[in-house]
Amino acid sequence: MPIFSYWFRCTIRFWNSLLSSNNPFLEKIVRADLLLANRSDTWTFQVLHALQDLPTSQQFLDAIRSRQSINQRQFELTLREHIIGGWRDLDILTPHEAHHSSRSMRIYHTHFNVPLGNTSGWWDDRKRNQKPVLPLYLRLDIPSNLSRALSCLRLSGHNFLVQRLRHDRNRRPYELRICDRCDWRTIQDEEHILLDCPHEHLVRLRTQQKLIFPPQFEDGPARLRTFMNQPDIFGVASFVAKCLALFP
Repeated sequence: MPIFSYWFRCTIRFWNSLLSSNNPFLEKIVRADLLLANRSDTWTFQVLHALQDLPTSQQFLDAIRSRQSINQRQFELTLREHIIGGWRDLDILTPHEAHHSSRSMRIYHTHFNVPLGNTSGWWDDRKRNQKPVLPLYLRLDIPSNLSRALSCLRLSGHNFLVQRLRHDRNRRPYELRICDRCDWRTIQDEEHILLDCPHEHLVRLRTQQKLIFPPQFEDGPARLRTFMNQPDIFGVASFVAKCLALFP
């Protein structure tokens, strides 16, 4: 979701920069692309199509069609409200209930995202006006392979059975994606592999790391989030990369 937010923000900033340019060649390109906006291979078509899902999107659509600049601050606030609304819809689901169409989003929300909170005034005007912040591992200078491993874990880009059997030709129901590395008869998902699975290779990896592994049944759905957010982000990334390497 942070990437979703940054993509939209950069796109609108790029649009405003095009309009403020004094380059006549760029102006001709913008006009030509607008004239071909009904073709799917044009920039304008793609942006208009993406904007349609946002609330009150008509004002932004009209601005692009009429070659007008878009208020960046107003757009970012609208975008943020849309994202928060999406997370709120997922709050009422468990990862098990969301596995069909939005499991990746639900897993991200439960295990990796900052919790939204349900108390009155939690999402006040001051917090609404804050800029979105990239995850810590994307802001630190860690090797690209470790950063990539964390991204794969957060976005379900791994080969754990919970994900692999979702796209397999012989797709299995969520509850039947049982771990084949142990005899616990539990779903082979992110939390099980990183924190619980008793397979000897995974146990060895855990004992080699100077990390905090929350005990089973502690913290509920926030257990994996607690593990991922500990201060030694380099150690966490290294451990995650080694775990993912066991599932090529």
